[in-house]
Amino acid sequence: MRNLLILSLVMTLGACAVTRETPAPVVNVTAPKSLNPTPATPPAVAATTTTSAPPAKTTVNKINDDDDGVVVQNTTKNTASSPMKSTTAKVAKVAAGTGAVIAGVDWLRPTNGQITQAYTAALKGIDVSAPEGQAILAANDGKVVYSGNGLKGYGNLIIIKHQDNFLTAYSHNKVNLVKEGSSVKRGQKIAEVGKTDSEKPLLHFELRKSGKPINPTPIFE
Repeated sequence: MRNLLILSLVMTLGACAVTRETPAPVVNVTAPKSLNPTPATPPAVAATTTTSAPPAKTTVNKINDDDDGVVVQNTTKNTASSPMKSTTAKVAKVAAGTGAVIAGVDWLRPTNGQITQAYTAALKGIDVSAPEGQAILAANDGKVVYSGNGLKGYGNLIIIKHQDNFLTAYSHNKVNLVKEGSSVKRGQKIAEVGKTDSEKPLLHFELRKSGKPINPTPIFE
C-alpha cells in the first residue's frame, strides 16, 4: 500500500509541467532507482534517522482511488536493493520571518532566491532561481514519500507528506539527500539546488492539500 500511495502522489504532479520547457506526461510511470544517500555534515541541532534497505522487487497495481483522488496505472519493476546507513539529519537554524502561514500552517522557505516563474493554475507551483549547490530545506516536519528522478520534466524530485494531508514537492535538485520512508524535520537539509531536467539551476516548488495545488508564493516573499 505504501508504494501505491507513493506513485499516486507522484502522478498528482504530472499535470504541473504543461507550461514548462519540458512537459511531463502522465502515463505508466515506472518506479525509478533510488539514489545513494549523501552524508550530511554535522548539524547545530541534530536528529538521527535510521532507514532500512528497500525491497529488491516492488509490485504496483492499478490504483482506482486514494485519499488524494488520484487514478493511475503503474507497472512492476525489479530494482537492486542497497543498504542504507544511519544518517544524522541536518537541521538549519532559521531566522524569524523566513516563510509564511498558508492554510493555517507555518511553512518555512525551502531556499532563498528569485521567483522566475510565477504560480499559475496550469503550472501549479513556482520556479525559484538560486545558485547551484545551495541548500534546499524541508518546509515542515513530514515523511518522504518519494525521492527519485522517474518523472520526466522534474529531474531529481522529492515529495514530502505532512500532517493534515499536505504535500510539498522539490524538483530539479542537484542531489537528493533523503530516502523514501525517512522522517524529516522542518529546516532539515534534504537536497541541493540543481538543473536536472532544467536549463539553469532552480527549485521548482509545489504545495498541495488533498491533491489540490495551493499558491506557495507568500513563502518566498
